[in-house]
Amino acid sequence: MFDEETLSALKRCLTGSICKETTSEYVLNEETKKMVMVKQKVSEKTIPPNPDLMKLIFQKLNDEQTDYNSLSDEELRKEKLRLLRELKVMEENEIKEKKNDSGKSKNAR
Repeated sequence: MFDEETLSALKRCLTGSICKETTSEYVLNEETKKMVMVKQKVSEKTIPPNPDLMKLIFQKLNDEQTDYNSLSDEELRKEKLRLLRELKVMEENEIKEKKNDSGKSKNAR
């Protein structure tokens, strides 16, 4: 259904993530005529979960039409965990399928 990159991006959006950002400052060394790094700063940024994406996925995956706006925070957390489990199972099934497909192509040679 989804490729690995898409599933990974969905998981990051649903659960939030931390990204590292590196900023470097360079100056020209007059003797060697090469750029030399004089400062480097690494910072981490926290990206929170995307609640709008959660609601959209809840609405698409859930058979019954539930008003997600009326759910409590705890109910939304439970639904999020349920959907993450479903995504994990889907991902595991796709990995198994790829392994089976690659095994079949090797045996066909």
